[in-house]
Amino acid sequence: KTSDSFNLTDTVGQNAPGQYDGSTFILKSGFQYIHDSLLEFSFSIDDLSIDLGTLIPESPVTDTNIITITSPVGRGYQIYAHQNHSLKNMSGYTIPDTTCDSSACSESVEGLWTQTTTYGFGLNAVGLNDTNPTGIGTSQYFSTTDHFRQFANYELSEPAQVIMSETVSVKDRSAQITYKANISPLQSSGNYQNTITFTAVPNY
Repeated sequence: KTSDSFNLTDTVGQNAPGQYDGSTFILKSGFQYIHDSLLEFSFSIDDLSIDLGTLIPESPVTDTNIITITSPVGRGYQIYAHQNHSLKNMSGYTIPDTTCDSSACSESVEGLWTQTTTYGFGLNAVGLNDTNPTGIGTSQYFSTTDHFRQFANYELSEPAQVIMSETVSVKDRSAQITYKANISPLQSSGNYQNTITFTAVPNY
């Protein structure tokens, strides 16, 4: 069933092939509903340490990393993001989540953020084709690279939010995540930190 140019798979049918749905199960019987590409589901992040450096009031700074996912079978994937709490220093002062320009964004709604008098911390994601920013997988969540959202905040019981998804199988699909912070002249000095978590979920 194999040669230099092909690899044939087959299946044996049953007396009653087809899909059968119950209240707690779905049975797909007799045919290959999902072809196994022999790839494993995987997810990686190329840089686990984001450093925004010394923040200067009304001088926005950014840092980036790349996430990469392979979802070989089924109906694609979803990638969720959340933070454990807002950026916080040892004294308990926080850098608030951005509300974007005109108070237009939240953890579930994007907003344009270009003004230097808009303060806070947020994220943008742009899907990549090789290294070219195309928005594949992310354009439904972030219209442009100037549109941001807040990170969902577990300390405030906000559920993690999807920032990237597709409904097809993918191999080594990547996105660039941009972290942006801007502070006001009244922001307390100190070393601010938090933990960002990304969760990749396959769709079957």
